[in-house]
Amino acid sequence: MGALEACPYDGCRLHRMNWKEQIKLMTGSMYAAIAGLQTHMQKMNVIGNNIANANTYGFKPGVTSFSESMYTSISNSTAGGNQYGGTNASQIGYGSQVASIDLNMAGGTYAPTGINSHLYLDGNGFFMVGPKPDQKIGYEPDPNNLTLKRVGNFSLDSDGYLVDNNGYCVYGFMPQGDADGTMAENADGSVKWDTCLRPIRLPVMAPASDTTTGIKEGGALYPEISADKNAQTYPADIGGTAVDEGKRVNVQSVNLSVDQNGVITAVTQNNVAVTVGIIPIGSVVNPNGLTKMSDGYYQAGNNAGDVVIGTCGGAVTGDLNNNTNVEIRLLNTNATNPDRITLTGAGDTKILSGGLESSKTDIATEFADLITTQRGFQSNTKIITVTDEMLSDLVSMKR
Repeated sequence: MGALEACPYDGCRLHRMNWKEQIKLMTGSMYAAIAGLQTHMQKMNVIGNNIANANTYGFKPGVTSFSESMYTSISNSTAGGNQYGGTNASQIGYGSQVASIDLNMAGGTYAPTGINSHLYLDGNGFFMVGPKPDQKIGYEPDPNNLTLKRVGNFSLDSDGYLVDNNGYCVYGFMPQGDADGTMAENADGSVKWDTCLRPIRLPVMAPASDTTTGIKEGGALYPEISADKNAQTYPADIGGTAVDEGKRVNVQSVNLSVDQNGVITAVTQNNVAVTVGIIPIGSVVNPNGLTKMSDGYYQAGNNAGDVVIGTCGGAVTGDLNNNTNVEIRLLNTNATNPDRITLTGAGDTKILSGGLESSKTDIATEFADLITTQRGFQSNTKIITVTDEMLSDLVSMKR
């Protein structure tokens, strides 16, 4: 076909447009339909992923929202005059686009597993996990560097660390000790917690008994925390027997117990009760702003806001990192000491053991979305087919 020329026919609006402009006008519907196909396919991808994870613990389904795409004006609006009234603008849209894919962050129901170390968050917030910290520091000063997750599928590894199914350490607080290795207490008799975020690990095992301190052989030794660098120091010996810091109390996962405040206790093979630690809750202002990764992990930052640390029932108070000033990048700072983070409560959130969070996917809702998405896709294909037929007729007129 040769170069497009001006329309040879007069008497209609189209004679003022050349053939290229006419085709461009008619193909606008095809552009819109193609955009519609793309957005509906993207929504179908989200629906497919939601249904595929209907039985995945802790899964949060995506919710796709569409918005209109750009517009072009055929004619502009005009103001009214002495003889005639004003006219509205005539605009043609070019289809739709995906406005957002949000996550339904509402909590799933409790799914019992019968495993003591499996934990369920009854309320808002996340568990915090990550690799072991830099050994020079021994703890993680900035909670934003940790990964968040809702699924508490935890167990003890061979080194006594509480880890998830991928080997990431669960971070929390552990009891402070006095110089003799006994557990330190506050003035009211409550546990004095080390508020540095450290991988939760079984306490060091006492190599012998000490009648003076009441420490039992096979029981727990707790570290004294330095006031300046948060370093942990254990007694050199108990009753003349050297302490091996690498040897932890003999506890199996089945003997762990976690209460609603997240306090972990255990009974050793020597039938000695020990306090292991407490699991804090991490939360952000905008959970939908979290970056979702594989295996149910989330990363804070950007639009989610910084991670706020608290414990269920406000069991641990004070500032993070044992009230020491540590240079960390946080918005949630203590106004008096801008380098500190004040620990908060976790609202109404409770930790329940022996179960995990079920998937939030609602099959009925997903199938309803599936049907409407399919119909929308089919309608857009029809637009393309009809537009193609009309373009064929227009080309035939030229010939």
